Amino acid sequence: MANRSKKVVLSARVDPYLKAALELLAASNNEKIVKTLETFIENGLNDYYVKNPFKDDEPMKTPFINVFTAIWTDDEVRYKLRAAMIGPHLAGETLWRQGLVVTAYDYFKGKEPLYGDLNGLGEKWGYKPDREYFLNFQLIRDEWSLIEEYVTFLENNKPFEPDYSDYKKMRNSASVKSAPPQPL
Repeated sequence: MANRSKKVVLSARVDPYLKAALELLAASNNEKIVKTLETFIENGLNDYYVKNPFKDDEPMKTPFINVFTAIWTDDEVRYKLRAAMIGPHLAGETLWRQGLVVTAYDYFKGKEPLYGDLNGLGEKWGYKPDREYFLNFQLIRDEWSLIEEYVTFLENNKPFEPDYSDYKKMRNSASVKSAPPQPL
């Protein structure tokens, strides 16, 4: 699994009484407010339940953190695609559409599995994706910003829906036309 020791900054506005409560609880536990906040976030992710996308036969919901643990990786593009292909109910409409662009076109097919062993949870908990996608991740990483741009274009220009290759041609054609003339 990816190294999670790297810390990121999270900025949030909270009511003053909540901040005071966090400070008091942290002090009473002789720990820093950041540690207390991390504990609350992790507990909240454990307490939020979702349908398990990796066990369709399981009628009960599972903690969100279990699904997240199965798809998490430091590889941002792979992580986003894993979340996207679970569906818009997890990833949101935009990310889901970006995932559909990647998985719908043979252009992005390759030999690397999208999900693999789900960070070891396939064997440990019996998790299995509905479908495994084999992709060319280097190509996807190289074109990720263009994929994001394409989906934004589609969302902003409904009902116009060129396919991805036509969009790339339109974009390249537009950039060639707007380029300054080259000296002879």
